[in-house]
Amino acid sequence: MLSYVQSSSLVFLALLVSVLLVLLLNRVWPIPHRKLINDVTGWQLGILGTTYGVILGFMLYTVWIDFRSAEINATQEASSLLTATRVASALPAAERDAFRALGMKYADAVIHQEWPAMQHQEESRAGELIEVDMWKLLGTVKDADAANSVDHLTRVLSELSERRSLREEQLRVRLPIVLWILLLAGGGATVGSSCLLGNDNKWLHYCQVLALTFVVAVTLSAIADLARPFEGSVSVSPIAFERAQTIMQMDVAR
Repeated sequence: MLSYVQSSSLVFLALLVSVLLVLLLNRVWPIPHRKLINDVTGWQLGILGTTYGVILGFMLYTVWIDFRSAEINATQEASSLLTATRVASALPAAERDAFRALGMKYADAVIHQEWPAMQHQEESRAGELIEVDMWKLLGTVKDADAANSVDHLTRVLSELSERRSLREEQLRVRLPIVLWILLLAGGGATVGSSCLLGNDNKWLHYCQVLALTFVVAVTLSAIADLARPFEGSVSVSPIAFERAQTIMQMDVAR
């Protein structure tokens, strides 16, 4: 998605367009003539603004909840990875060390390969291949004394797989085009209707239009960023995996 500079540029462009629209209307449709229809356009703008405000607020709330879900899921995936390496401590020495090594590789692959790929709307299977190696390694454990650990490790690896699949699904999900059409058309109609109002105080009218345009443009920019949780200036970071990697390194050093 867009960077902070690009988002700011689009907001500024929206403000400029709204001011130019008011200037144009003042030239081709004088203020005294527009004042005659204020009684009609005023209440219509109120209904339109209220309806669009509800839609805008609901969409912002929805994408924020989805963004937080992506953050929580990434944290839980990292937690499952750390738990897997710790449960593997009860396995025989060879399998224990192999599991720890695979856990470190998984965290490194997620941080340095998968996350950069997700930021560019791409998918990377580097971590998935390591996860497959974990399952293969688990299948080689034959020690009867480690049966409980194997069962526990099977459950934790299942949770890791589930969290990973959910992260991939969150990467692929996009807001439907029809919703973007609704948001953009509604924003244009609301701002355009405010420009139609006739006001003898030109500067007050400009300020009102600019304030409305600013709120709509910034909210749409926020929705666009939050709707893609792994891309853009506002995105989920791999800090949970970095923390898990640090803890695993400490566990190995002990």
